[in-house]
Amino acid sequence: LVSGVAGLVYEVTWTRRFALLFGTSELATAAVLAAYLGGLGAGAAAAGRLLPRVRRPLRAYALVELGIAAWALSIPLWVNLSRHLVVAILGFRDLPPQSGGATTALIYVVCCFATLLVPTGLMGATLPLLVRHTVTRESQIGSRVGALYAVNTVGAVIGALATAYLLMPALGLGLTTFVAVGLNLFAGVGAALLARGEQPPAWDGARESAAGSRTVWSPILILVGLSSAVSFTYEVLWTRLLSHLLGSSVYAFATMLASFLAGIAVGSGVASRLATTRRGSLTGFAVAQVGAGVLVEVDLGVDAQGSIELDDPQEPRAVDLLDRQLE
Repeated sequence: LVSGVAGLVYEVTWTRRFALLFGTSELATAAVLAAYLGGLGAGAAAAGRLLPRVRRPLRAYALVELGIAAWALSIPLWVNLSRHLVVAILGFRDLPPQSGGATTALIYVVCCFATLLVPTGLMGATLPLLVRHTVTRESQIGSRVGALYAVNTVGAVIGALATAYLLMPALGLGLTTFVAVGLNLFAGVGAALLARGEQPPAWDGARESAAGSRTVWSPILILVGLSSAVSFTYEVLWTRLLSHLLGSSVYAFATMLASFLAGIAVGSGVASRLATTRRGSLTGFAVAQVGAGVLVEVDLGVDAQGSIELDDPQEPRAVDLLDRQLE
């Protein structure tokens, strides 16, 4: 929970730091989001390959949390280096670069990945390590992984809202970062204390030694990848939609992010109770995908009807419709 709070304090503050450098365009927001999620994925993949060699996963988790705190302190330096890079490449042109140009996009992506890959990679390693610590038999995979993910995501919701509405207005950008560093230190030290006398995980037998560190590829991984791509496409689009109402502010970004993560937390909590068998998990995944698509389509249909009415120059109640939509 504490680690989840810290992670979203970082995401909101880092997005704001890059907004001061790149602006608040969708391209800039997407670049930060891609770097953040790319680091999470890379860290989880690396941790997954190393897990068979980890004999004390909770102790390793403690070190990872401390590493996140240490690297987070250097983020202002990396952002400053990114500023020098932007000035060196774009600062001496006669005309400002196009906001959606290929050069601009490449610079945004390179700067964000160079800055965020290490700390977000460490964040991505936390869940595999905790799974290694808590899951001792195959029947626990769905329930315990789901519970860990749900609790961590609840912390993320708290972190997003607290950063935008409490911490940044009261403390500013720099001190808010120190709050997140303190949370990582708390999680790391707490895990280190819990790890005293830690025994190797019980689920350590023939199956694991036979499988080693190999990843078993299956079609479900392709479906999960497509689902993730669609989900975070929604996130970028919904950020854009909410900006029409709240503007390109930290409040708009954090509110959208907290709403998005709250739904993920609820879904994870429910699914952790249901994902007890392989067949049931696959069925639940299919139902969730179809349900998400249907609900988004219904929402788009409602928006489209409102847009048609508003676009009709003969409609005398267009202003009233707009007022009601905003309300």
